[in-house]
Amino acid sequence: MVGGKNWSPSASNPELGLIYVPSIEGCNSVETVEQRDFVGQGGTVNPRDRFTGGAFNFSERLYGSLKALDPVTGETKAQTRLEYPNLSGGALATAGNLVFLGQADGTFGAYDARTLKELWSFNIGTGISAPAISFAVNGKQYIAILAGFNKQTFGLLGFPELKNTAPASMLFVFGL
Repeated sequence: MVGGKNWSPSASNPELGLIYVPSIEGCNSVETVEQRDFVGQGGTVNPRDRFTGGAFNFSERLYGSLKALDPVTGETKAQTRLEYPNLSGGALATAGNLVFLGQADGTFGAYDARTLKELWSFNIGTGISAPAISFAVNGKQYIAILAGFNKQTFGLLGFPELKNTAPASMLFVFGL
């Protein structure tokens, strides 16, 4: 089954005492069917079906969220709903109380670290599959993001509007 926190990096803001968790939200189920006879059940081995007991069945479209959590109490301090599930991009938190996150449709956004209200966004034209990084040159801070959606079949399941997303890798750098 899918949902919750996956391998996408979380971020932290020690000054605010918060961690930022990008996640996958929604409902799905797995139909458990024992695969006994490969030929009688469609031929070759389907490893995911074989070892998870069945295929995913989505009862609704998945979506994403970005949550600010208190790591000591586990309490959710703020959250925002995202159009797409976070499949592999991660969060970046800065000392300036900003949180950056990219989405599968190419939206790259900056959020207030306390409220997770979106402060700025820019669509770079292709899906984002990596977390952003921050660096400084001569005292000026920059945020860089590598874009180029990998078009995983699972990642596009239920999102036909993303079928023509460019897989090319591109680097975008924004000055703060």
